[in-house]
Amino acid sequence: MTNTVVAHMKTCSKTNKVTVSMRSDGDLDVKIVSDCPNVKDYAEKLKIISVNDVVNFSGSRVVDPNIRSSLSVPCLTPIAVFEAAWLELGMLSKNLSENVGSNSVTFHPDKDANDV
Repeated sequence: MTNTVVAHMKTCSKTNKVTVSMRSDGDLDVKIVSDCPNVKDYAEKLKIISVNDVVNFSGSRVVDPNIRSSLSVPCLTPIAVFEAAWLELGMLSKNLSENVGSNSVTFHPDKDANDV
């Protein structure tokens, strides 16, 4: 099977499409399509990941500083890799994903969390 998650980075006007597919050896193929040169660099370094890379944050290649070095800290592309992989592995419900459509981050400058 194949699962895709799209990260819409509105702060930099970039769209990053992450597709993850299970391989016959149990690892996962990662394909990232983006109009961002920094994400393209990340994509070149992250073509295959293991199940361990998406179930354990510590030591994960998805967030390895040497692999994601070209990305800004708030870039959502690594999160999209985790989400697509979880869908592919059945760790995230496809029905739930279809029903909610997306997760989001909203900005509330100059406001306390109690005021939002």
